[in-house]
Amino acid sequence: MQLKAEDICKAIEKCNDFVLILDDNERILYAGKEFLDECGVTKKNVKGIALKVLLEEFSSKNWAGRAMAFSDAMSEARNGRKGTLNFASKEPDLSYSISYGYTETSEGGIAVFCGTMIHCLGNYTEWEKGKRIRELSCLYAVADWIDRSATISEFFTELPKYLATGMHFPDDVMVYSKYQGQDYGIKLDNVRNIQTTIIISGKDSGLIQIGYASGDHGFLSEEQRMLDEIGRMLSLALERRDLRDNLVLKQDEEAELKTKLVELETEINLRTSELENQTKKLDTVNSYLDRLSRDWEETQVRLETMFLAVPDKVALIDRNRNIVMSNRPDIKPGGKCYQAIFNRDVPCKDCRLQRIIKKRTPITIEVTHDDTFYEVHALPVFGQDHEVEGIIEFYRDITKEKNYKKQLQQADKLASLGQLVSGIGHEINNPNQFIKGNIKIIEQALDDILPIIDGYYKDNPDLKIARLKYDFFRQHIGTLVKDMSHGSERIKSIVEGLRGFARKDEGLLIDEVDVNTIIDASARLCYNQLNKTADIELNLTKDIPSIIGNTQKIEQVAINLMMNAGQAIPEGRRGVIAISTRSDSDSVIIEIKDNGKGMNERTLKKIFDPFFTTRRSRGGTGLGLAIVYGIIEEHGGTISVSSKVDVGTTFTIMLPIKREVSTSSVDSLTHAVPE
Repeated sequence: MQLKAEDICKAIEKCNDFVLILDDNERILYAGKEFLDECGVTKKNVKGIALKVLLEEFSSKNWAGRAMAFSDAMSEARNGRKGTLNFASKEPDLSYSISYGYTETSEGGIAVFCGTMIHCLGNYTEWEKGKRIRELSCLYAVADWIDRSATISEFFTELPKYLATGMHFPDDVMVYSKYQGQDYGIKLDNVRNIQTTIIISGKDSGLIQIGYASGDHGFLSEEQRMLDEIGRMLSLALERRDLRDNLVLKQDEEAELKTKLVELETEINLRTSELENQTKKLDTVNSYLDRLSRDWEETQVRLETMFLAVPDKVALIDRNRNIVMSNRPDIKPGGKCYQAIFNRDVPCKDCRLQRIIKKRTPITIEVTHDDTFYEVHALPVFGQDHEVEGIIEFYRDITKEKNYKKQLQQADKLASLGQLVSGIGHEINNPNQFIKGNIKIIEQALDDILPIIDGYYKDNPDLKIARLKYDFFRQHIGTLVKDMSHGSERIKSIVEGLRGFARKDEGLLIDEVDVNTIIDASARLCYNQLNKTADIELNLTKDIPSIIGNTQKIEQVAINLMMNAGQAIPEGRRGVIAISTRSDSDSVIIEIKDNGKGMNERTLKKIFDPFFTTRRSRGGTGLGLAIVYGIIEEHGGTISVSSKVDVGTTFTIMLPIKREVSTSSVDSLTHAVPE
């Protein structure tokens, strides 16, 4: 199955709001309508114009800065790095997130920029009208059918399907033909139509009408021109065919028509001359078609190159789920799609191919594979018989968007909880103070009363208190009181944790923080505790940039995560806690990894929720990681976690290198609270 140019264009435009393709000299090869509208460009043909010139001279705003942003992104792409840049929309609070990639071609390098509008649905572009290509293809198909059809009746009966290929809406085409008194199809008296007349030997011998079943469709001037050309070509061919039939008839009646032979030969010579002239015209058309074919092959190579440069993963799949082509070298043609893309042994339960074959419409769904989220756009690919021959799928990695959404949800939880914590802590702590004070009085009272009761018990061995024999009561009453006291202290500890979680910390984010120094100091502080169960390995990249923040809070985060890692090492096994730092152009990255018990997916979803803990029986309050999350968010960073049961857990923290000095603070505790 061969991918058509219009299929690729339609697919790219359907899946992206923003499309821009540049050559190696930063001149425009293709610009989508959305890009031109956003730039305020009214010039229709922008191909070949330098992007900088377009944005500075032809746009409604002088956007030299945006031209520089695209130039920098293209330089990044040439070095083999893919990335994204932001393009602000003319609409408030909207922008485009644009991915870019680069590839070399036989004619030079090209860069492809594809993007989607954040918080907006993608707008479909207008249907590109490659009318001249369809027109010439239709002329060629009709001319070929004239030669191949065995009879006039067969020719006119099958003619509609060849004419439909040249029309703008081929699925709605209706055709009526009449030749030598014979009707073919249904008359279009009540349907708006275009028509042409069949002229044989200067006489009106028939006609062809084309209409649309839907009254909403209009006709292009090029469609009438195409039909007129077909009428002239058909008139010539039918006239030539009549001559051939007449010649056979005259040969059969040679004895009766000898007297007219000279006249007939003269007429034949005249007709032959006319046919030769028409042949020359057809040769000219064939030459044009050959040139058009070569141009099409060059266009196909260019489009395939653009296809390979699309930043998203793309796969063309046939009806048997075989990969036809892809823009990724790891997805080999010929293999089954579910094996090559998802490494599965059976087809996907929500197979897009079967759904599209049934409904014949594009679909968009989300799929998950190896902890990566993809937004999959699947579009049908139709054959000449208008049946679905396969699908083309675009896989856009939305894992970052999903993680951002989870972080927003987590922040919302913490914000909502912070509004309730202070009042709840106060309501719990007041009655607990009564309990603590009364327990002390009860302890003192028991110290005074029990000796008196002991003396009474000697004279009354059947004594019972609270329906318990006195000797059993005497043995356990102290333990019961201590349990109540311990429970009261436990309530106090939890309330203090709540208050600390809700209390505003006045620590300002104004320190120049050396992350390596903090990690080294935190490891020394935790050494005695962690060395009991695990070895600490530090892999700190030298000369990483400093960040602006609060040194004590970053230290609190490091200690919390190190202590959690130590507590995750199972008993009876020596563990390893590996801590590393590195940086990229925007962030300092801290990674804390252990080879402990790990967590299942259910636990992973809740670890940042306040009061969720797997160590409640050993004193865990469930506030440690919630506080860590709040501190990282306060510093404008992100924290993510990956874990596998019996393998281990990795926490990854990203803190921005450049940020404005802030006097704001978030709710947090002033001391590490390990889980």
